[in-house]
Amino acid sequence: MENVIQALNDQINFEQYSGYIYLSLSLAMDQANYKGYAKWLADHYKEELEHAQMFIDFMHKRDFAPALQDIKVEQFKELNPLEVAKVVLEHEKKVTERIYRIHDVAKENRDYATEIFMHQFIQEQIEEEAVAREIVDLFTLAGDSISAKMSADHELARRVAGR
Repeated sequence: MENVIQALNDQINFEQYSGYIYLSLSLAMDQANYKGYAKWLADHYKEELEHAQMFIDFMHKRDFAPALQDIKVEQFKELNPLEVAKVVLEHEKKVTERIYRIHDVAKENRDYATEIFMHQFIQEQIEEEAVAREIVDLFTLAGDSISAKMSADHELARRVAGR
């Protein structure tokens, strides 16, 4: 069971780290004047913090002790929207791998509660990767066209994180 507790603690910290990535990317896009993309990324930052809280709440319900760790903050500067979209997609793939690993650890330890808890995150990662690929496609198709990039930025302003 100690493996499960460690995996959950690691994920709390990874969710917060993920939030910082999205916040850093949001700030970079705001500086580059992609306000819609900056908003979408900022919303995603908040969503990652909500995920961390979900893991904390779950651990409390199980009488496990959450343990916070230091979080390294990555700085992103002078990125264009396509580069940001690619960073997001690659990061979401890492999140998916981690979610699968926690599920596997829970399964190996016959921790059915954690296994079931992880199902919601497995389902969400299907959507997260699809959205991230769609945003890569949006900015790839925009190419060097400022008007196409601004159109994509405008569309992202109207979206809710994760969609």
